[in-house]
Amino acid sequence: MPNLTRRGFIKISSMAGAVLAGIIAVGQAGKVQAAGNGLTAASSAMEDNNSGVPKTPGIQAVYALCEVTGGGQKVYGIAVKYDTVIDPASLALDTYNAGVVPAAKGFMPGMPQSADKNSGSEAPVTRLVATIYTNAAPALLSNQQSVAGQYVIAEFAHDPDLSIPTTDSDKVAITQSKDIKTAEGAVYAANNTVWDNAGRRGNNVVIRGVDDWEQNHWWWDDARATTLEYSIYLPKSFLAAGGENKEYPLVIAITHSGTSYDGTCAETLTEQCIASIWGMPEQQAEHECVVITPRYERTTMNDYWEHTYDVENTYRLVESMLKNTWNFGNPNLEDRRDKVLKIDPKRVYCTGWSMGAMTSLWMMAKHPDTFAAGLIIAGQQRPADMVGLAKQKALIITGSKDDKATPWNEKCVPVWEQAGAKVTRPANYLDPALIFPLDNQKQLTEQVNGYLAEGGNITFLTFEGIDHMASARKFFYIKAARDWLFNQVKA
Repeated sequence: MPNLTRRGFIKISSMAGAVLAGIIAVGQAGKVQAAGNGLTAASSAMEDNNSGVPKTPGIQAVYALCEVTGGGQKVYGIAVKYDTVIDPASLALDTYNAGVVPAAKGFMPGMPQSADKNSGSEAPVTRLVATIYTNAAPALLSNQQSVAGQYVIAEFAHDPDLSIPTTDSDKVAITQSKDIKTAEGAVYAANNTVWDNAGRRGNNVVIRGVDDWEQNHWWWDDARATTLEYSIYLPKSFLAAGGENKEYPLVIAITHSGTSYDGTCAETLTEQCIASIWGMPEQQAEHECVVITPRYERTTMNDYWEHTYDVENTYRLVESMLKNTWNFGNPNLEDRRDKVLKIDPKRVYCTGWSMGAMTSLWMMAKHPDTFAAGLIIAGQQRPADMVGLAKQKALIITGSKDDKATPWNEKCVPVWEQAGAKVTRPANYLDPALIFPLDNQKQLTEQVNGYLAEGGNITFLTFEGIDHMASARKFFYIKAARDWLFNQVKA
């Protein structure tokens, strides 16, 4: 079983209907039936059984299957764990009644002082199952085809527009409303038991891509008595035998001020896709790389052009990675233990949104010999401080309704040109409707690649009608922009 992310959230206090303690009895002809009212609380799940032995036949645990999107973390399905392998032929779309508890009122992904999305007490809202199959692990399968396993995956429909803000908490509930069969032919009868995904250490949650990150690392500088917390994504090939002999590109992905203050490493990865998108399996399949995202305790840069020492600490973290001495893989995991990570110095990239974009611009301008390129989403800087960017490669993307990032980058254009940059700045705005769905970006790709082919080392694109907040939800999904970044190699 893969490592599962467990969030320290409050257990669901009220599910759909009363949940009573009950007894599951094995009936005649191998049919498992509920005795009496037979409602079993989720707290009896096998995940709370230290022996690892199923307490009763049937359902053992429930997991929320999530993915981080531009609009925040969304629940895309529920994994139902049984004590034995399930026959997929016995499953139908109405086998379960499934529901997701809405996020608490006042929750907004990534925003400071936002309500804890799991603090609400509303009942689960029914979510229709779009496809159902079995799996050997609590995870969605891209082909949605059953493989032998004790997990039933009830998958929901996905939003084609991944920028739509989430309304989901991490809490799910499910009831088996139809009979199912095991691979050996036993019948597990329908019953009224309501199962949720609450566990001893919080909700059982699996987040595609994010669970592969190592969180809570620390870069430190004893000479200056300073530290910086960060998370790191290690490529699959590095974790395989001999991976320490390969050099990898490095992406430093910096999130926004909303993940500072009382935020956690988990929030920098889950509130929006700014960092996590670079470690997604499909992205890594095309552009394998190491990804680092810092977790700050304060805003690094404000609207007065002032910044904290965290900005320079972030660069020093990058600098330390380039020394090829990083060997802090989890000592409890064999594939990470005693491996020294090597970074290709010609392929170091930075990206970010809002405060993260401002920090990226600053690092590139002040350390012009380090980065091969930068993808800057809705960030701005004081023009006089940006002269050092003139000799570098940057793709800057803003929205026409962003009244900070767009006008301030406009003011930087003559500064860059005077310093010798070739700037491509189209007069026409791009259409954000071309971003989604992801499998239909041909027209957008042709437009973006056309502007990039004009030969400017700085390309500045703006999308019609998009404000500051919407830019984070949409622009990291522009595949042509991500591909361009990895095509840049420092001389």
